This record gives sequence, structure tokens and C-alpha cells, in this order.
Amino acid sequence: MTTTSLPASLVPAPRAPGALPGLGHLRQLLVDPTRFLTRLPSYGDLVEIRLGPRPTYVVCAPELVSEILVRRHRDFDKGGPFFDNISVFFGDGLATCPNAKHTRLRRLTQPAFHPGKLPGYAELAGREITAVTREWREGQVLDVRRLMQELAMRITVSTMLASWFDETGADAGTVRRTLEDVDVLVSGAFLRMVAPGLTRLPLPANRRYTQARDSLYAHIDATVAAYRRAGTDRGDLLSMFLAEDDDGNALSDTEVREQVMTMFIAGISTTAAMLAWTLHYLSVDDELDTAVAAEARKVCDGGPARHEHLPRLTTLTAVVTEAFRIRPSAWLFSRVAVRDTSLGPYRVPDGADILISPYVIHHRPDLFPEPDRFDPGRWTGDGRGWARAERAMALVPFGTGARKCIGHDFTVMNVMLSLATVLADWKLIPATSRPVTLIGRSIIEPRNLHLRLHRRKMA
Repeated sequence: MTTTSLPASLVPAPRAPGALPGLGHLRQLLVDPTRFLTRLPSYGDLVEIRLGPRPTYVVCAPELVSEILVRRHRDFDKGGPFFDNISVFFGDGLATCPNAKHTRLRRLTQPAFHPGKLPGYAELAGREITAVTREWREGQVLDVRRLMQELAMRITVSTMLASWFDETGADAGTVRRTLEDVDVLVSGAFLRMVAPGLTRLPLPANRRYTQARDSLYAHIDATVAAYRRAGTDRGDLLSMFLAEDDDGNALSDTEVREQVMTMFIAGISTTAAMLAWTLHYLSVDDELDTAVAAEARKVCDGGPARHEHLPRLTTLTAVVTEAFRIRPSAWLFSRVAVRDTSLGPYRVPDGADILISPYVIHHRPDLFPEPDRFDPGRWTGDGRGWARAERAMALVPFGTGARKCIGHDFTVMNVMLSLATVLADWKLIPATSRPVTLIGRSIIEPRNLHLRLHRRKMA
């Protein structure tokens, strides 16, 4: 460990009130985590909370996000309550591996996400979007969260693991079991983050978590083995992961499994959540919904959305950007300080757990006036608002810097393609008066989101 001389003027970070003996702030995090976290900036730019008895520092200012993720990222490694507990199950995927492993893994997986690959992935995704929406009927009520999970899974499978269902077939039972496994892992990851002690107990939920992990592992391993035997390029992400680079280097089978597992879970849950949230906000705003639909029909000329259409879907781009701001699906991640250091005027000890929440940053009223109001007008103009906000660390739904999510363009593309195709043909309206609420798990998702389908009248 490298030691540095720190200024004597550094002070401890302020502590959030309301901690209980032995539990700390666990109750607030489990009951209403986003409400609790968005209050923290009122105490300071870096605020100490307690996960049980353990101190954890929550970053509340974009300047400190930049310090951790960009300017001094080597002082802060992957780790802390989130990654330490889920890495037991996900291994060293790109999202969880320490900095020491990241450069090699990123170099070997980056070709799969080269911009030149996206049009091909878009074509595969478009087939799945059309297949799902073809079954929709006038007046049908959709359980939107569940249906978007199925759509996102089909897109992820088609673009990432083309032969995933070759042996078992993509029957309803297989799809249901796979989605249940994903749901268990997404739910369990948040509990492992905030209350790791509970996950060590012999509880049914913990056994189900292990079973879900083992089920997906077995399917991934079988698929990788089949690809190795065939030795053919199927044009999907897995084929790219198995390829050697120009120097003959390649990922091992274990490394392939860890990358696939991470991206499979992230690809399904993130895409599904953002689709569901965007459909919710459009369902309660007729004027905006009409504008998005008219744009999609004009640009896509009556057919499904394709990759080349995306730059002209400017209204939809603003809508999707605002959805990623107000409800960033990957809303909480952690780092660990690898030496005694500082953040702003605050002292940060070696080994300190640090939480970064895009949700907190995105809901600062000094960055986004009326932050709880869904307003795509924030992003209209030259179409570069996301990039500018990201440079200012005001919009970071995929992180930023060297560890920015490798699949950010891939995810946004799939969300845009799905929405443009759906909204060109269908208007979705609330099917119940029950309020749509937020589920704060490792992915932020909507609860009670049921929408009724009505086919649009063509002008």
C-alpha cells in the first residue's frame, strides 16, 4: 500500500441521523431506500451511514463521483458491500472484478461491443420484438414489468446466446423458470448488499438464491461447451467472447461464464426496467405519447425500428434519456478505498466502503430542477445533452470512466428499438387506479404497472 501525506485540515464526514444500535440505517434502506438516500445531500457531499455496525460513506456530489470514477480511480477499487457479496455468485465479471483484472478482461470482451457489431445485434433484437408484439390483442391488459422481462430476456438470448434454448426449446416453462432465476438473483443481490449477515443463515431464500445461480451456471456451461465443440461463429456475443485476439489470447471457460452471467443478468434486468418505466411515464402523458408515436411511424415508415432509424428518433431519445435520469435501473454501486485518502474536505480511511448512487445525483434539485418530475424537455436541443451531463457527472446511469458499463450503447439501443416498434402501433393506458410504486432492489423496478393495449389509428 502506498502512503500519502494528507492535509491536517481534513474532517470526518457527517453521519446521517436515525441509526439504530446494531442495525444502523438498515431499516431505512430496506423500507424506502430511495427516499432515505435522496435526503443525504442535505447533510453534506459525503455522508456516513451504517450498514449494521459498519460505517459506509455515500457520495452525494458529482464532483466526488468524478474523483472516484475518473481522476483518482486507482485509489478506489471495486469492492464494498455490493461487490464483495455478489461476486461470490457472479465471480470476476467485468462489473465485479478488481481493477487488477479489469484491463485484460475489458480488452478481450470489448470487440463484442464494437459499434460495428450493433446493427447486426439490432436485427436479431428486432425479430424478438416483432415476435412478442405479434401476439398482442386489442384491449389486452399487460403485466408490464413481467412482460418486459420476457422481452428483454428474448432480446438478450438472441443477441448474446443464440443457442440458449436449442436443447430445451423456448417453451413457456423454460422461459418462466429462467425469468424466475433472474428475478431471484436481482432480489437477493440487494439484500446481500445492505444486510450480508442475513444471507449467511440457512434460510429458504438463500437456498433459492444458490439454486438459481447454479441453474443458470449449468445452462451457461453447457452452451459454452456446445460452442467450443461446434467451433463456428454464430454472430452473437458469446461467439465473440470465445474468439482469440490478434496475439492468441482468449478467455478461459470460467471467465467466459462469469462475463456471460454478469451481462445476462444485467442485460435482462436493466433493459426490462427501463422499458417498463418509460411505458409508464408515456401512459400518463397523452401529448408526449402521441408525439413519440408519430415520430416512430414517420421514421420507421410502418415497419419495425432498425439501427439506422435511431439517430432520427430525437423525441424518443429525449424520453429515454429522462427515464434513465429519473429511474436509473442500476441505481447503487460501491467501491472500497485502497489507502487513506480524502474526498473533498473529508477524511476517508483505508478500507472504507463507499456507495455511489446515480439516483441520488440525478435527483439533486440544483442539477435538475423539480427532480421528481418526468420532463424530457430537459434533453431537447442538439441531442448531446446526455454526453454533456455525463461529462459534468450529473447523469451517470452506467457509471463513467475506465469502469463504465461496457454494454451501455447496447442497452440503450435495445430500449430504443423496443419502444419505437411498440409505440408506433400501440397506445398503452393505465388499466388500474392503483398507484405505480418503486421497488428498490439491486435494480429499480415499478410495482403495480398494468397497462391496457389499444391499437393506434393510422392517420
